[in-house]
Amino acid sequence: MTRRPSVDEAVGLLEGELRAGQRALADLGTEDVWQAFLRFGRRLFDVSEAPDGDGLLFQYGTYSFDGSPTFTVDLTRQFEVSDADGDHDHYVQVHCEVVLPRCW
Repeated sequence: MTRRPSVDEAVGLLEGELRAGQRALADLGTEDVWQAFLRFGRRLFDVSEAPDGDGLLFQYGTYSFDGSPTFTVDLTRQFEVSDADGDHDHYVQVHCEVVLPRCW
């Protein structure tokens, strides 16, 4: 049986998927990021079997934090971390954000 990676390895694995095309992260297009996140999302991690043990979250919106409106898509994987008794302790989120400049 193949060992499932721990939650602690998630960031490195997402970065590895993003770098798979051997291009600088700043040079990745939206499709590149989406495909990398899909590969990352298919990985099985060593997490609890609870319904909220492992999940994918997606957020989007137009924001103007620095004065210039941008459309942002946030791709997130959320893991539940349990305490020694198996009860919920906290969540860990690993995400990447695609920011598109205003184009209208």
